[in-house]
Amino acid sequence: MNNRNIVFITALFSLCLAGAASAQPRWGRQGMPQAGACFFADKDFKGDRFCVRPGEQLPSLSKDMGDKISSVRIAGGAEVTVFRDKDMRGRSGRFMGDVRDLKQEGWNDQISSIEVAPHRFNGPWSADRRPVWGREQTPNEGACFYENTEFRGQYFCAPRGATYTELPKGFNDKISSIRVFGGEVRLFQDRKFHGKSTEIRSDTPNLRGKWSDNVSSIRVF
Repeated sequence: MNNRNIVFITALFSLCLAGAASAQPRWGRQGMPQAGACFFADKDFKGDRFCVRPGEQLPSLSKDMGDKISSVRIAGGAEVTVFRDKDMRGRSGRFMGDVRDLKQEGWNDQISSIEVAPHRFNGPWSADRRPVWGREQTPNEGACFYENTEFRGQYFCAPRGATYTELPKGFNDKISSIRVFGGEVRLFQDRKFHGKSTEIRSDTPNLRGKWSDNVSSIRVF
């Protein structure tokens, strides 16, 4: 390879690096994409924002970006995975629906890297979907909620990233144990992720105390 070709390849590589650097997100007021996710500086989808399309990764957010994300809006069948550490490492949380207040979810101002992808769950999911007691197949990633302690009796499941915004009567007062598959669960005492909450990161054979039979909405990370 002659010197001219080496110089050309080096310049092209430098140009690509510059393009990648310029592609880093910036706070602004850009419109919501048809598919993807927008990350807002304030809760309830307010304030400055930046948006990411499906298939894109942000492996290293600057401190003034990741430490200021307070809510997330998702569109077009996308899902978002956020990571506490850079390069998609450390504790992670997956979202298939909008998140109005990351602080309430235990993720406020502590995101270091992001991945936005098309839906990985094989099947439709809606925030308005209602649970059904039964013995359905357990998900590879997600959680199942049992009506009796020690994972006994009938149960319903949710894949990682899914939610139950409002459990109907007969479900919120009957959850007694939870099995977790490669994710985390946050339980809320009130519907639509309001009120007191608690996080569960491993199988819990007996909820006990105030959380036994007292859950109104659920998010599976």
